[in-house]
Amino acid sequence: MTEIITKVRNLIGDALESCKDYYQMEDKYSFVLEDIPDSPAVEDSIQVFKNDVEVEPTNNWSYSASTNKITFEQDSAAEELTAGDLIVITYSSYKKYSLNEMKGYIRAAISNLSIYGYRTFKEKSDIIYPTPIESEENLIAVIASILIIGSIKQYKTAEITFTFADDTSKEDKIRQAINQYSKTFGTITYNDMDDYHE
Repeated sequence: MTEIITKVRNLIGDALESCKDYYQMEDKYSFVLEDIPDSPAVEDSIQVFKNDVEVEPTNNWSYSASTNKITFEQDSAAEELTAGDLIVITYSSYKKYSLNEMKGYIRAAISNLSIYGYRTFKEKSDIIYPTPIESEENLIAVIASILIIGSIKQYKTAEITFTFADDTSKEDKIRQAINQYSKTFGTITYNDMDDYHE
């Protein structure tokens, strides 16, 4: 699902944004990244500074995407932190649509593939079964993008271009995209869904 999320973000123009949070050191060792309440930061983009000096993560601090917190390890870096220290955290994040929103749109796109007669996929724990091929990932991304931004008139993927009339509804755009994809690529055969155990 991660690759499809990236494709959807590219299609709808949900670009990474740079963020910077400032904290005054008090008696706590955890800091919630405030700019992004619903989306985790891109972990390898995080930098932590104490009084303008970068603090390396190894044995000093860690990041939890589930809580969106930076936590200093009390046995190492914490003893070097004192009240009044200025903590600055820089990072990149997506702000338009949270990770959970993106997953919801992708699940809805997968449902639409079944509703409009293309293929039934099953999603569990962010894994899609059967595994879609790349062109199907692109189709799922296009459908999710239509669900997010219904007014789009054209989508291009590596394999196919979808063009819609101005007054076409979201539902008709989705139906048209699935029909055009099916005509271009035909029907793809998969093993029975029972072959994919939970």
